[in-house]
Amino acid sequence: MKTWFFLLLFLIASMVSCKREYRDAEREKGALLSQGVGTWIDSCWNQQNLDVLEDLTTSQIIRHLNGVRVAKGKTELKAHLQMFFTAFPDLEISTDELHFKDSMAFLHWNAQGTNTGIFGEVPPTGKKVNINGISHLSFNREGKISQEVVYYNELELLQQLGYTLLPPNME
Repeated sequence: MKTWFFLLLFLIASMVSCKREYRDAEREKGALLSQGVGTWIDSCWNQQNLDVLEDLTTSQIIRHLNGVRVAKGKTELKAHLQMFFTAFPDLEISTDELHFKDSMAFLHWNAQGTNTGIFGEVPPTGKKVNINGISHLSFNREGKISQEVVYYNELELLQQLGYTLLPPNME
């Protein structure tokens, strides 16, 4: 009877210890992901420091924008982000909501800036923009960003820049 009692006590203690270790590991992973998101927004986007991508992202990072893959690898990602930095030198990103699940982060963000530079092939308009969007960041086991999927209303951005839609010619 004593043996069963001690065996049961040992099992309970082991389960409590494992649960504590799991919670500690999850808390540590959450802190690592939170730090990565903070660096992504503050250093990369707001300070326009593309050098942080070396340690922050995997070598084969993929970025999708409104369902289209716009960058694969650090070189393409840097060029893609530089397009936004050229078009909006005062670009400022803030996060309204941030949620974590496993090795993923989900952000609802706001971007504000003034279009004083060329945006792709579009000349500067001098207009201010204020756009909201959602990003889904995936992290690898080392805490590096391996993929970003972004959705925002591109039509709203273009309208804020002064562009309009014309009805189709039905003739």
